Amino acid sequence: MDDLYNKIKTIAELGEIAAELKKRKKKIVHCHGVFDLVHPGHIRHLALAKKEGDILVVTVTADKFVKRGPGRPIFNENLRAETLAALGSVDFVGIDHNPTAVDAIKAIKPDVYVKGQEYENKDKDVTGKIFDEEEAVTSVGGKLFFTDDITFSSSKLINEHLEVYPPEIRKYLRNISEKYPINTIVDHLRSMKKLKILVIGDAIIDQYDYCESMGRSLKAHIVVTRHLSAESFAGGVFATANNIAGLCGEVHLVSVLGTKDSHENFVKDHLKPNITTKYFYKDGVPTTIKRRFVDQALNRKMFQICYMNDDPIAKEQESEIARYVEKIVGDFDLVVISDFGHGLLGNILVKTICAKAKFLTINAQTNSANTGFNLITKYPRADYISIDEPEIRLAAHEKHLDLEDVMKKISENHDYNNLTVTRGSNGSIFYSSQKGFHESPALASKVVDAIGAGDAFYAFTAPCVAQGLPQDLTSFIGNAVGALAVQIVCNREPVDVVDLIKYMTRLLK
Repeated sequence: MDDLYNKIKTIAELGEIAAELKKRKKKIVHCHGVFDLVHPGHIRHLALAKKEGDILVVTVTADKFVKRGPGRPIFNENLRAETLAALGSVDFVGIDHNPTAVDAIKAIKPDVYVKGQEYENKDKDVTGKIFDEEEAVTSVGGKLFFTDDITFSSSKLINEHLEVYPPEIRKYLRNISEKYPINTIVDHLRSMKKLKILVIGDAIIDQYDYCESMGRSLKAHIVVTRHLSAESFAGGVFATANNIAGLCGEVHLVSVLGTKDSHENFVKDHLKPNITTKYFYKDGVPTTIKRRFVDQALNRKMFQICYMNDDPIAKEQESEIARYVEKIVGDFDLVVISDFGHGLLGNILVKTICAKAKFLTINAQTNSANTGFNLITKYPRADYISIDEPEIRLAAHEKHLDLEDVMKKISENHDYNNLTVTRGSNGSIFYSSQKGFHESPALASKVVDAIGAGDAFYAFTAPCVAQGLPQDLTSFIGNAVGALAVQIVCNREPVDVVDLIKYMTRLLK
């Protein structure tokens, strides 16, 4: 075992070892991957790689960067490294704490960087990372080499033999994969890059204060906690815009900030570069902050404090915003409304948007500040709506009626063409006035934080509906997004399109 562990080094140590070996005229070969389930294809690949030089160095992707969906990797980074170190063909192993192999390549400076034959047609690499890896190895004087031998897919083996998903979900995924090849799905997503999106909604800064329990106070019936650290996120409409901006090329954001503690610079630093903004300002109030206190050890939210003024904006200012929207709305393919009920979207602005938008999508949320007062029914029309089950039941005044009947009632009583209801662990239901219902299961097996997941689902499915994607494909994409989003703390980062493609690729193998 000592020999095995002596093979495992940090990336920096591997760089030093490789440099020293090169001085002794040794030829360095480098392989990189997840290696979640080492199979005969991997063993033969590594054996062939070793033949290209004297020393074989293998780096594995650290757990936090394995974006293959919930439940992956099956084996943690240390076990994966140990497994590879046990192979006779492998001389050294390192765990790469970066999202791509580029930094490891630049540290190790291999003479040969080896990939499997499935990457030889570089255009078929849906992530596009093979181009970055080739550029990196060329920059350090090495070359890219492809092995040509029998290939297996770890993801396919895991999906088929380890029963990661229950039978009904495996059947669902099989049906999707037979109907929609992954390259077709990728082409659909890439086609959305040309869309111009106008996003309108409430500005929110989310803050997490991480604490540890100190027990019960001796002087009062209260729990005492010690403050450890704090982290802020661009939430609300900013989170929606960031998610959309990863998919669509041009996003324009319209919102209202407070003049007291506007947090405008913070927001600017946390928006994607392809988002332009137009802010209006509400005098004497702060931009809304939702501050949640979190037990760090349990990853459990204890309570929340809101710094906000959700009074409706003045009619004069609402009219000013409506005039601005009316002036520019014709330039956009799609209008995305992210309505948290915090005073921005009143009757004047709603009327203008509904009358002028070419294609209108809406998410009107119910939360602790607006329960019962921010219903989707305040919008007379929509081409697509995405809300959760409690929100649609409140809007329909139906607590016990079958959900499909509730959805049909809302759609028929209003001009809503397409409607999705998200149901957490029960997946989602999509209703089209022309095509009826489609139900899709949830794909998440692990939840780190559910906050922001519904917004991410909405942000990705809205362009899908606008582009005319089928119900079942739209729902699959949305639920895949949701499964990735619940692994992200709050709105720390948007769902990355490349990670989404990688995850869907693994699901459909």
